[in-house]
This record gives sequence, C-alpha cells and structure tokens, in this order.
Amino acid sequence: MQQPHEQQQTETPSRASRLPVNPRRHKVAPEQRKRVATACNSCNVRRIKCSGEKPCRQCRSSSRDCVYPTVIEKVAVARNELEDLRRRCEAAERVLQIKVPDAAERRQLLQQELDNTTSSRAGSSSSFTPPQQHRQPVPQPQPQPQPQHAQSWRPDPSGSDAEASPANDGRMLSDLDGNARFLGETSGATFLDCLKEFMSTVFPLAYNRPWLSPTPNNGSTFLASLGRYQTYDSRPVYEDTNVDPLVLPSRRDMSVMLNDLRFFIQDGSGTFPCGGIYWWGDLGSVPVDPNPGSFPAGASRQDVLDKYRHLAFYHTAFAVACQANTTAARMPDPPDLSQVYFARARRLLGNPLDITSWTISDVAVLALMGFYLIEMNRRDAAYMYVSNAMHIAMMHGAHRGWLDERGKRVFWTLYILDRWLSCLMGRPPTISEDAVRLPLPCDAPSLPPAAGLRAHVELARISGHIVCNTYRVAPYDHHPAGAARHVERALQMLETWLSSLPPTLQLTVNGASTDPACCLLHMNYNQLLVLLVRPIFFVAVKKAFAERYVALERHWNIEHHSPRIRACSDAARRNLYLARWLLKLGGSRKLLQAGLHHVFNAAIILMLEELLPQHQPQPQPQPQAPPLSPSAESDDVAFAIGVFDEESKTGSNYARDCATVLKDLRSLIQRLRHAPPGIVPVRVGGPSSTPGLSTPEDVTLGARSTSSTPTTTGPREYHPHHHHHHQHQHHLHQPHQPHQHHQHHQQQPPLQLQQQQQQQPQPQQQQQQQAFAPSPGLHFQVNEGDAIYQELAMWADNTDLQLYSNNYLI
Repeated sequence: MQQPHEQQQTETPSRASRLPVNPRRHKVAPEQRKRVATACNSCNVRRIKCSGEKPCRQCRSSSRDCVYPTVIEKVAVARNELEDLRRRCEAAERVLQIKVPDAAERRQLLQQELDNTTSSRAGSSSSFTPPQQHRQPVPQPQPQPQPQHAQSWRPDPSGSDAEASPANDGRMLSDLDGNARFLGETSGATFLDCLKEFMSTVFPLAYNRPWLSPTPNNGSTFLASLGRYQTYDSRPVYEDTNVDPLVLPSRRDMSVMLNDLRFFIQDGSGTFPCGGIYWWGDLGSVPVDPNPGSFPAGASRQDVLDKYRHLAFYHTAFAVACQANTTAARMPDPPDLSQVYFARARRLLGNPLDITSWTISDVAVLALMGFYLIEMNRRDAAYMYVSNAMHIAMMHGAHRGWLDERGKRVFWTLYILDRWLSCLMGRPPTISEDAVRLPLPCDAPSLPPAAGLRAHVELARISGHIVCNTYRVAPYDHHPAGAARHVERALQMLETWLSSLPPTLQLTVNGASTDPACCLLHMNYNQLLVLLVRPIFFVAVKKAFAERYVALERHWNIEHHSPRIRACSDAARRNLYLARWLLKLGGSRKLLQAGLHHVFNAAIILMLEELLPQHQPQPQPQPQAPPLSPSAESDDVAFAIGVFDEESKTGSNYARDCATVLKDLRSLIQRLRHAPPGIVPVRVGGPSSTPGLSTPEDVTLGARSTSSTPTTTGPREYHPHHHHHHQHQHHLHQPHQPHQHHQHHQQQPPLQLQQQQQQQPQPQQQQQQQAFAPSPGLHFQVNEGDAIYQELAMWADNTDLQLYSNNYLI
C-alpha cells in the first residue's frame, strides 16, 4: 500500500506518442518478466516486443530514433487534502476572474507563469533510459557485407504522426551503380529487401546443413544484395544527338511494326473481343515520308523538326514494337534498334521542360514513351515521363473532360500507367483520385469496344486505393479502424470488380480466355490480390519458421488467417497458369514487362509457401480456378525460372537478375525447408487474448500430447514440424505419391486427424523422428541465449505488427 509522498516512476500517457496501458495487464514479478518494464515509443505504438536497450533491437534494425517516455513523479496524497487543494484552486480562479476580467489577458498571464515554472524545472527533468543489456548482433552473411550507400528510410517516431509511422516503410535502395532511389512499401524491391533480411537472419540455419550437396546458386548473390535492387533502373537509354529524326523505315516495315504493336498493346488488330486494355491512338495509318526540301531555303533545322513533330509518336511506336518482338530467335539488327527509334522521338520532342512547345497531342507520345521505358526496365525514367505527360494533360484540362472520345481514352491509358508505376515504385500517384472528373471510356463508332479499357481503369482505381490507403503511401481515406478496414475494403472492391465484369472479360471454366488482353487483365487482378495480402502471408512465413525453433506458451494459429494466406498463394498459381496459357496462345509471342513482373512475384510467393505448415484445410473450389498440375509448385517455379532464362538470352539484364534471384531463393528455401527443428523448451510470452492463437487442431498436429484437449495455459514443448519434416523427406524419394498423400490429409476432418495422432503409440512417433532427423553432429542447435534465438522469439512472440504502414492486429 502506498504511503503519502511516495515517489514512483511512471510513463507520460501521451496519446500522440504512446498507446494507453492495457487495463487487463497484471503485475508481474521482476524475476518472471519476459518483457522490459517500459518499452520505447516506437515499439509501444506498434505493440511489438522491445529489448529495452538504447537504441533497442527493433529501432536499431529499422534505423528509427529510439525514444523512451520521460519520467514524472507520482505523489499519493490523502483525499481530504486533495479536496482542499481543489477548493483553493477554484477560489483562486474566481479571484483572478474578478481582478482580470479580460479572458485573453488572463490566459496570457497564466501562460507566462506556466512558462516560468517550466523553465525553472527544466534542469530537473530527464529522459528515462533503461539499463543497457549486452546482446549479440544478429549474424549476417560474412562474405558479402552490406554496402555503405544502402540504407533504409524511416520517419521520426517521436513526432505527431508516430501512430502512423510504419515498421515496414519504404527504403532507399541503391542500384548496381550506386544510385539510391526511394522505393515504397508496395514496391517488389522493398519486399525483396525485407525477404533478404529474413534470409540473412536465418543464414546459419540454411548453411549449417553439410548433408545437402552444394548447388551453383547457393543464395550468396541474393544475400549479398541486401540494401540494393538488382536492376538498371537509373541507367540512361541510348543517347545520340546525331540521329536524324526525319529518317523513317520502309512503308512495308512501318506497316508490319504498327500492326504488331496494335496486336501487342492495343486491340489485337481488331481481334480482341474486349477491345484491348490500352488505347494509344491511331496505329492503323502509316506516316508519310517527310520532305525537308519543300521548306524555304532560309528555314532553320528547328522549324523543320517542328513541322514533323507528329513523327515522334511513330518513332516511339516503332521502338515499342521492336522491343516487343525481340526474342532469342529474333534479334534486331542492330541490337539497339529500338533505342535508336526512341532517340529520334526524343529529338523531335525537344526540351521536356519547355512548356511552350507541348500540346495535348504530345500526351499520347509521352505516355507511349513511358510504356517503352517500362519495357526497357527504366522505371525511374518512365515515372518522370508519365508524370510529365499527366501534368501536360492537366494543363490542357484533360482531367476535367474537355476531350473527345479518342482523347479521353488516351488520358485513361495515361491514368492506368500512372497508377501502375505508383504501385510498382511505392510512390504517390501524380494525380489524386478526387481531381479526375472525366467520364469512363464508352463505345464509339470507328473505335474498338471500350469494355477492356473501362475495366482496366476501374482496376487501376482499386490499385490506387491499395497503394494510398491500405499501405498508407498517400492516404486520402482517414476513417478510423486502421489497416484492417482498408484491407477488407480493398478485398471487397476486388471481389465486386471481378463479379461485375462483362461476358467478354470473363474467363472460361478452365480459367483462361482466347483474348490475351483479357488474360493480362486477370493477371493484374491476381497481382493486386497478392499485393494486398502479402504482408499477412510473409508474417505467417516468419512465425511458422520461428516456431520450429522456439517453444511458445502461446502459438499463433495460422488457420485463423488461412483464407488470406490461401488467397495469396492461389492468386500466384493462377498467374503462373495464365502466363503458361499466354505463351501457348501467342506462339512466338513473349511476355511483356507486366507479365514478367506477375510471374516473378508469383514464383516468390509459391517458394515462400513451402515454409508454411502443410496441414491446411482443403481450399474451396472456385468457379474459375485453373486446374493444378500433378507436379504442383515445383513445376511452377521451374517454369518461372525458365521464362526469365529465355528472356535473358536477348541480353536483358532485368531477366538475368530475376532468374538469379529465383534460383538463389529456391536454394535457400530448399535448405531451410529440410532443416530439422531445434526447439528449446522455454516459455516465450504469456497468455494472450489475441485472435488466432492456438487451437486444438494446431496443438494436436504440432505437439506429442496424450491429452485429448491440449491447452496453452502452461509451459509445454511444441514441435510443430516433425510430421512436416517427415513429409518433405518422403517427397524427395517419391515425387508422385506425396501429392496424393497430401490430399488425403487435407480431406480428413481435423477431429479425425486428432484422433489418429492421439492413438498413435508414443514409441512409434519417436522412431519416426529418429528415422528422419540428422545425426547429432549435423544438428544446428538454437539456444536461448543466441542472437538468432532472440530474433526468432521476436517474430514468434509479436502479435501486433505494423502491417501496411498501420496497426493491423494479427
């Protein structure tokens, strides 16, 4: 019981920088504490475990300022003394009001007195610094240190926006030339960097497996690129000021290239039932050869170029067509032919900052140039071109509707590119959603059907909502309820979009369509679904892997989130199925950049899925779900690697780097997947009411228990992956039977599976573990005092993570 005037250290309850104390918490003895008494502000608002250091482990790994709450003195006084002080205060306020009737003057006097009091006590105030704890750093791969120019961008958590400051913010990543660029939360490069951090942490578990034979792609290249992105985004394209922009190919070559381009990226030369998902302009007419001799003798070179400025559109079209037709079997001559065309177009347009020379007709040219730069993997340059085109369009009022149907379609195509690059780079879009007041495309004479473009615009709007509101890149929806509401809202928007598609855009019963534009549109939809639930999926992977090495009193139930996790992996499978279909449908046609992007992300998801527990309920059949091949994910990943290997034969650095990443990641996951669990039977965390904690199914499948109703209230040894390890060993020797075996277990009800596990004799279970576990000399034990154990415990124990740059209760 506290005595009067007893002093106690407490935290300042500031809602701007800290969350309120959980009223359900109870006093814990110091010797039984698993967490520090006072967490820093950053860990507090994220509800994650703080190590108590200055800076703590979380802030140090995320490059955030580690700020602890200030200390105030809490004094306990008698109730009668408190009441007497209140009466005296009220009397003093009444006297002050009588002596100083003016309210503004009273406030000024009070403020001056408060300032004087604060300044006199400034020397006695201090920041609370918890005792330092000696901890070992997380092991990193030694052969490839992180480059000094690589860094992660983090906001100041002590500001007024601390509650919105994310734990997985965008990053300043450097390319191979050392150019640093900001890539936001939705960027694939940012997600890969988070994945590299995860793999670097578990690096010892992956490389202390001498019984696995070495592979050419052992993952070292992937781990060495932490803090970098393996692309050439910042490198300039072909630059030659001596190119002649008035030189055109033969009329036959121009006609062939324009027809090819119209088939690739517009309306399929009139064969696509949906009318295509882009509209660039008139790709059916061949330009007339220029005749500079018709100009007066005194005409300047610039006057001649201005006269034929419209040829910039065709030169850009030739560049895109040349790039789209480039395959290993059909290389252009010269190899940089597309860049020559692009240089001619840029020469005709002139200075991009000279606003006096730009017209509304140049919007289509700049949009097509942005598309070409995307195909050349110059995304930063494309970001600038598309942004410039959008500003020119707004200068001419295109966003308000002062256009005909052709101009309207060009603007909406530009809008789609703007939203695509915003999602690709994790950056705010050029124009806000509320600023666009242009009607959607509609059918018109002499133009292709507008159904495909209209559906693409609506999907781009959903993409903008996911980037801006779900990931908080540039939020414009400030309603309460955090990221969970935005995730559910985005899922509902995607479901509504899919269910409202016209017949020309719906897939057949086999999950495909003879319209390539329709297939690509559905691949975009699947990619947005992957992007939306990928943070939950990745947290599930980290927690499932951590629980193989850390014994928990509370267990995060993956089944609670299985619909979201399954939706992510199913969308990835559908995209790889559609990619196969498109390559088969197009014959010699290759996948363009958007298709390659979807294939790469899908392969990453399917490889990470191998680290999840295999005991998941059988997914409900979907009306348009593609049939899965008997070889399951292994063929899908091999197909994705083959796509990039084939594309790399054209000299594409992007394809070569993507293939290397996939091969390295496959090698790492193979090692982690077959790594035996090294559980240390200690208690981590305590009882929790967080939704999704352990259920009887998980406990029965994960631990050897003789009780018919396992409980999580007492300490126990948890071995969630012994049976999982047994299955994987069986997979290595019998490649066709495991699929049937896996389906058999999926179709069994959980209760029946529990009874089978409980009725199995204990000696037989031990015999199974000994049969598939490696010898003691090859076992990498994870001990409680190890740095890697502490990191795994952090993954397994955190229940409130900062997903989507906002609090999302998992």
